[in-house]
Amino acid sequence: MPAEQASVSDLPLNPISEHNRLINIDIIRGVAVLGILLLNIQSFSMIIAAYQNPLAYGDFTGGNQTVYYFTHLFADQKFMTIFATLFGTGIALMAARQELKGGSARGLHYRRMAILAIIGLTHLYLFWYGDVLFFYAIVGMLAFTVRNKTPRFLLISAFFLLLINALLIYLPGFALPYMSDADVHEMMMEWQPTEELINAEINNFQLGWIEQMNHRIKMGSDMLLNIAFYSFRVLGLMMIGMALYKVDYFGDRFSNRSLIIQATLCFCVGCSIILTRLNFNLEQGFPLESILPQENYWGSLLLAYAYMCSLVLFCRTNLLAGLKASMANVGKLALTNYLGQTLICTFIFHGWGLGKFGEFDRTEQLLTVLAIWAIQIIFSNSWVKHFQYGPFEWLWRSMTYGKKQPMLRH
Repeated sequence: MPAEQASVSDLPLNPISEHNRLINIDIIRGVAVLGILLLNIQSFSMIIAAYQNPLAYGDFTGGNQTVYYFTHLFADQKFMTIFATLFGTGIALMAARQELKGGSARGLHYRRMAILAIIGLTHLYLFWYGDVLFFYAIVGMLAFTVRNKTPRFLLISAFFLLLINALLIYLPGFALPYMSDADVHEMMMEWQPTEELINAEINNFQLGWIEQMNHRIKMGSDMLLNIAFYSFRVLGLMMIGMALYKVDYFGDRFSNRSLIIQATLCFCVGCSIILTRLNFNLEQGFPLESILPQENYWGSLLLAYAYMCSLVLFCRTNLLAGLKASMANVGKLALTNYLGQTLICTFIFHGWGLGKFGEFDRTEQLLTVLAIWAIQIIFSNSWVKHFQYGPFEWLWRSMTYGKKQPMLRH
């Protein structure tokens, strides 16, 4: 059989260089940071209740329902799971590099996380309430303490952390029948707000930047509490990322055939789990009892791993070399692209820009995502031709080392 006609599983598994391992990680990170926008666009452009309950606001028929269905099934929590996992991989990778040089990995790491926390807080309170950088920085400090543990320890501990978070998610639904009428009413107002509350939220986001400040601070502080609810999950994912790095998952650990089998099984099982709740919600009209569902919590882990297996496999092939290079460039500028999405989307939807908050339905949001992807891919490819780091990567690096870092490529 000619080489170009061979199946992926028949491709030879040659030793992967350290350089190619890093490129593989960049490619997966690039896909993750773009994929995150599929869900974040809802928070940028619609009331917060519409993220979990699509009936809370806007048209939910035809194409809009289809967009919700497929983004929930294939994207919700999946790309953020990959992003958090790779954050843990990055911690292990940078610590190993620093220690190989004979330097202090501890000091460098905590400086990096402290600077990232400052960037995150700035992002949170000055631009968008949905920031995760501050939270990742804090959890990343904790994750660093177990970086030298064995993969077995990391994976077992991660499973129990994920289980603890799943139990915490289960509690609100379990406690619902025992809550007072007042507490249930308060939850219902968050799940299905009144027209008055909806209009108030839309008006707040359509205000100017300074006029939004009080609302942004309140939303940001509330979001910090909500994100902290997932601390066990994020720490567990970071530990999984460390374990994957240690077992050379991004290199030669698994054969092509093994990756295909793992991806197929995880994808099929994950989709089956998620669809049980998704189809139930559609049939029952998204009842309050479906708040914080377990199905997507666990299903997203399986689908995220299926995506990662598929991407590692894709990285080994000679297919679509230009696309792989583009995704790697997006991944190298992950911080810049993540923050860039906020700048673009807040300009489109918030009052200090075009003020379109509440006006885009889900199909229009998807078209906006595709346009932003094109912009960020073009920008990333152009930028790396001339500069060593992305703008925010350079700022983060310079602040970490306490001096201006070289920017231009020589």
